[in-house]
Amino acid sequence: MNHTNRLFVAVLLVAGATLGLAAPVQAGGFYFSTELGMNFGSSMDMTGQSNDRASVCDGYINPMYATVTNTPGYEDYNCTGPDRGATGDWQNSFSSDEGVLLGTALGYHVGASPLRIELEYFYRDTDYDQTSDVGTASGESGDKLEQELVRTIDRIGDLTSHNLFANLYYDFSGNSRFTPYIGVGIGLGFTEVEYSSLWARNSDAARITTGEGLPNAAEIQANLASTSSTADAELDDTLFGYQLLFGVDYALSDAMALGVKGRWVDFDSLKDSGVVWDPLRGHPPYLRTPAQAGQGGDREHVSGGIKLDDIEMFAVSVNLKYRF
Repeated sequence: MNHTNRLFVAVLLVAGATLGLAAPVQAGGFYFSTELGMNFGSSMDMTGQSNDRASVCDGYINPMYATVTNTPGYEDYNCTGPDRGATGDWQNSFSSDEGVLLGTALGYHVGASPLRIELEYFYRDTDYDQTSDVGTASGESGDKLEQELVRTIDRIGDLTSHNLFANLYYDFSGNSRFTPYIGVGIGLGFTEVEYSSLWARNSDAARITTGEGLPNAAEIQANLASTSSTADAELDDTLFGYQLLFGVDYALSDAMALGVKGRWVDFDSLKDSGVVWDPLRGHPPYLRTPAQAGQGGDREHVSGGIKLDDIEMFAVSVNLKYRF
């Protein structure tokens, strides 16, 4: 069943449940609400970064990594320095998609005023499920893209978040059963995104230019041929967000109302620095073999971070309010 059909069924269920309830007549005070709907996630930009070194500095690929800087043109390579830092980044993008939204809230009408305050929880699942080729890369990541790689892709699956917001509403009450309203809110989104990547190298060593000019260039190119670097991770972060809300309620009784609500939500960028590439160029996610590390070499994991920008969404839902 697709998302549109699910929403249609949800509307029927909510409406049916409403007509089947006999609500006591009360006024003012607290209310409880539930909602079901769809969210439309915006397109997102991605920036990736790692603490990898250049491929010629990888001890599995180049056993002579310690002598790289002795060759003209490679003097600035950091093959053995203690601080790897970032070796450049890469950019990617993913288009918009949609998914399910459901929520619940506890609110309070402030006296005889048109104001309402509300504590809200809502769950969002946006099914991006997209694979995208890396667009641009800089630094050593850019060198690898030009010299050895034939396929570089990032993938994101579902983006899910559990969200807690505090909202303030203004009701435009009148003499009819319809009550339009607007609102604003701030809160936190506990967010997870499925992520994976593949960086695959040319299977023909003769077409790889990495290491040209080094005394063992042919060995380096042969060791790189047909290798790949892959990552599979669950990105997670807690994001600050704010939202604009609007909608209209229809009073079914003094205690119950059925309504339609729209919202636009914007969150901070998601950042996760715990991504590990395993395998890395066809070997474990280290730059040194156990023997090289035993001689004082670097045995730290090659890891990196992913940043996702423009985590926004628009949502439309059907909601049911019960005043008590």
